[in-house]
Amino acid sequence: MTDHDTRPTPGPVPSDEPLILTRHVAAPPETVFDFLVDPEKVLRWMGTAIDIDPRPGGRFWMNANGRDIASGHYREVVRPDRVVFTFGWDGSEHVPDGSTTVTISLAAEDDGTTTVELRHDGLPFGPADAHAEGWTHLLGRLAIAAPGGDPGADDHQP
Repeated sequence: MTDHDTRPTPGPVPSDEPLILTRHVAAPPETVFDFLVDPEKVLRWMGTAIDIDPRPGGRFWMNANGRDIASGHYREVVRPDRVVFTFGWDGSEHVPDGSTTVTISLAAEDDGTTTVELRHDGLPFGPADAHAEGWTHLLGRLAIAAPGGDPGADDHQP
């Protein structure tokens, strides 16, 4: 018997814990919802190119930064409350196309603003940290764009 284990190690295992992020946006849910489903508005805060068909079964495709492609399909689109889509990265062995689920829920606040909750289920343990950083960055850009601001060019490199 040797001092070390020579069995192959399994690939990343999906976490039982979802990634959950919350962000306050100074716009009503109807406005924020448009920034989740209107391709021109989505591009103001996320990605360099996008091809989306926001209806159940419709395609979600985004060039995130000029080199990384995310893709999946919409599961739910409930105006103005929630958008659910599968998500993954082209060519990734850890988070392949459509292998995880993103749920973005919008809650109206008494002051006319919106609380946005992003829940990302099925991420492997290691990639979850990178996705938390990326989604935090993007939700910050959404919080600028939805009320009518300009988040500027996205130079964030994951």
